[in-house]
Amino acid sequence: MVIGYQKKAHVGRRDFIKTTTMASMAATIPGTSLLGQDTPGSPKPQPAGKKRSVLFVGNPRPEHERLIESIKSLKDFEFVVSPIQVNNKNPQETIHSIQTRDADILFMCSMPRTGISSGSIAAAIGDLDIPVILYPQDLDLIMVEADLVAAFRMRGTPAMLANSDTHAMELLKIAATPRILEGKRAIIFGKPFDSSSVPALNLNEDYVYQHTGVRIKYRPIEELAPLLKTVDEASARKEMERWKREASNIVEASDQAIMDASRLYVLLRSIVDKEGLSAISIDCLSFSFSAKPTLPYPCLSFTRLRDEGIAAPCEADVCGLLTSMLLQEVSRKPSYFHNVSSVDQKNSNIVLRHCVAPLKLLGSDIPPLPYVLRDYHGMGRGVTPEIEYPAGVEVTMGGFSKDLRSFVWWPGRIQAGVNDKARPSFPNMPSSKMRRYCSNRAEVKIKDTDHFIQKISGIHQVMVAGSYVDSLHDAMLRMNVDLIGPSDPKPPEV
Repeated sequence: MVIGYQKKAHVGRRDFIKTTTMASMAATIPGTSLLGQDTPGSPKPQPAGKKRSVLFVGNPRPEHERLIESIKSLKDFEFVVSPIQVNNKNPQETIHSIQTRDADILFMCSMPRTGISSGSIAAAIGDLDIPVILYPQDLDLIMVEADLVAAFRMRGTPAMLANSDTHAMELLKIAATPRILEGKRAIIFGKPFDSSSVPALNLNEDYVYQHTGVRIKYRPIEELAPLLKTVDEASARKEMERWKREASNIVEASDQAIMDASRLYVLLRSIVDKEGLSAISIDCLSFSFSAKPTLPYPCLSFTRLRDEGIAAPCEADVCGLLTSMLLQEVSRKPSYFHNVSSVDQKNSNIVLRHCVAPLKLLGSDIPPLPYVLRDYHGMGRGVTPEIEYPAGVEVTMGGFSKDLRSFVWWPGRIQAGVNDKARPSFPNMPSSKMRRYCSNRAEVKIKDTDHFIQKISGIHQVMVAGSYVDSLHDAMLRMNVDLIGPSDPKPPEV
C-alpha cells in the first residue's frame, strides 16, 4: 500500500502503466561495455499503442491453455499469444524458436532441458532484448526458475519470477509497459561525462540508454554565452519582474543578477522546447567560484524549469539527472536535488542541502511555497530562491548507483529544523562573507539510519513529496534495476 502526504501523492501500479504506456520509443543502438564488463545490446523498444506479442513457451496442458486465455483477456493491453511447445528430445529446436521468432515478451512455463544447470539454459538462449517472465510449473520447487531469472538479469535481460496466476498477469502488464524513461532526451552543457564535481567516466551515451532508455547529448558549455546575447530582452524582463513580484522578500540579490538569471532561463527554456527535452543541466561549478563567471548562475532557471516539469539538476551530474527524471516522472512533481549533508543516527534525522529548491514541491495544482531571493552563498553575486520546507510532508528520496544497476530509495518526513544557513564558511574561501551552507535546508526524519548511511548512492540524491514505492518497484523491475531500500516502506511520524 502506498501512503501519501495527500491523496494526490498516491501513484499506484495502474498509474505507472497508464502514464508510461504511450511513451515515445527510440531506435536501438549497438551495445557497449562498462569497466570491462560485457553488456548486451540495447533493449527492444516497445511498440506504440496497446498491441503486444507474447511468446508462450509451454506444453499442451489444460493449465497452460487456461493461462493463454487469461493473457488474451487482460485489459490495458491487447496481447497476441504465440505458443512454442517445448521439445526436450531436441531442446535446440525450442531455443532456436525463442531466438528467431519476433516478440515483445517471452513467457516461459516450461524450459528446454539443456542439462542440470539453469545457467546453461540462459547461456544457450543468449542475450535477449525483451522482458522475460518465468512461471514455475511446481510452485513448491521454484529453485531452477529463480536461478534462471538471476542468470537472465545478470546478462542484462529484464527477467521476472511469477508466483501465481494473478501475479503472472500483473508481471505481464509491467513487461508490456515501456520503460518509464524510454525515449526521453536530455542535454548537458559541459565535458562529456566529466563534471567538475561529479565525473562519471565509467558511463557513456550508449550505456545510459541501455540501462535507462534516456538519450543524453553533451554540448560545449562555451555555446551558451553567445546564445545569451540573442535572448529577447522583453521576455527576460518579464521573467525578472515575476521573480521580484512573487518573492516574499529580496535580500542581497541585485536586479542585475535577477535579470541575468532570467535571461538564462529564457534561453534554456527555448532549448528545451526546440529540442523536445525532458532534462537539461550545466556544469555550473566549472565557473561558479571563478573571479569572473562566464555565465549567470543557473539557480533561478533550474527552479523554474523543475516547477514546469523539466528535470534540471545541478553540476552536470549524470546519475542525478537520471534520478531527477525518474522521480519527477513517477511523482508528477518537481524535485529537490540535494546533498546528504549529515546523518544524525541517534535521532534518526538527516539534513539535506542545496541552493536550488522547487517552489511547487507539493504539486502543480498546489500554491507555490513562499520564497526569499538571496545571492549565491553570500558571495555578492548570483541569485537563488530560499524556501522553508513545510514540516509533516511525507517524502521519497532516491538515487541511481554510479553504474545505474541499482536505485536506492528511502521514505521520510520533513520536520522543523534549525536555521543554520548563515554560518560563515571556511577561512580560505574567496569571500570572507561567504556562507558555508547552501540557501536551502531540509531536515528529514527517517527510519533505519544505520542502513541508510551505508546505502547513500553518491554526493547527490533527489527528493520528491509523496510516497511511490509500488510505482518505483514496477519501474525498476521493468528496467532490470535493483531497488534498494528499508524493510518498512512507511515514513516515520514526526
